[in-house]
Amino acid sequence: MKDIDIVIPVYNAEANIPDLLVSLENWSANVSANVHFIFVDDASGDNSYQCLVDKLQEVLNFSFEVIQLAKNYGQHTATAVGFSFSSSSLVGTMDDDLQHNPEDFDVLIAKMDLEDLDLVYGTYDDKAHAAGRNLGSRMLKRLMGYSDIDYSIVTSFRLMKSEVVEGFKMSLSPVIFLDEFLLRNASAVESCKVSHAKRVNGESNYSTWKLIRFAIQILMLHSPLPLKIITRFGLLMSIIFFIIGCYYIYAKFAFGSELGFTSLIVSIFFSTGMILLSLGIIGEYIRRLWVAQKNFDRVLIRKKC
Repeated sequence: MKDIDIVIPVYNAEANIPDLLVSLENWSANVSANVHFIFVDDASGDNSYQCLVDKLQEVLNFSFEVIQLAKNYGQHTATAVGFSFSSSSLVGTMDDDLQHNPEDFDVLIAKMDLEDLDLVYGTYDDKAHAAGRNLGSRMLKRLMGYSDIDYSIVTSFRLMKSEVVEGFKMSLSPVIFLDEFLLRNASAVESCKVSHAKRVNGESNYSTWKLIRFAIQILMLHSPLPLKIITRFGLLMSIIFFIIGCYYIYAKFAFGSELGFTSLIVSIFFSTGMILLSLGIIGEYIRRLWVAQKNFDRVLIRKKC
């Protein structure tokens, strides 16, 4: 019989917890596997942590642990913390908003066994998010496609072998974009269709501004796209300035014209701006490496039940 850990990041989900736990209990009671649930409360602003502890200890009959982070680190970091506490041969993830059906893990398990996969994503025919969020997600995946990793099938409903998350068991550090690590650690990756329900209670914890900021962080820190743009743009401008320079040199000797002060100043300022922008991006990479090396970004756990 398989052993499966299901990691569920929780944030401001007090209203969803009773129904969520019922669905988890119904699935775990019928699946042919030993299921252990790891709830990671990402410093919710409501009473999610205590609600989880109280409800889980009432009548529900499944194995669990509840972890509360000291502050809000984000969904990807909360999920990574859950990975660090996992010990089963298979590890799955799902959201707390009732849009994922735990019974769909049966589909992922069957897919993984049939094709001997390391990582399986559950993708959706009809994604029950707002149209703007769906469009933004597609655009981000398209931009991320310029890297050497295919992110087109990435969702938060996943099942993977424990080897894929082994690296997260050695460090508790904030993670901006979890799936880059997962896809790099998995050699055989596939997807299969699962259901995606509409949100039952409240609105998404991801506001428009949070989604935009998250997308910028991913593009800046987990994609080579900015560096590629700067490199290509710098090369293009070098060629243009070289041609302009050749023209002014020719004009100087052919017509006796003076080099223009305005064009010189514009060229200097534009080139300086590009250099500073490039140094800023490179400096951000170096700063994050330094912070990680000094362990200034350790994730702090407040409680564990």
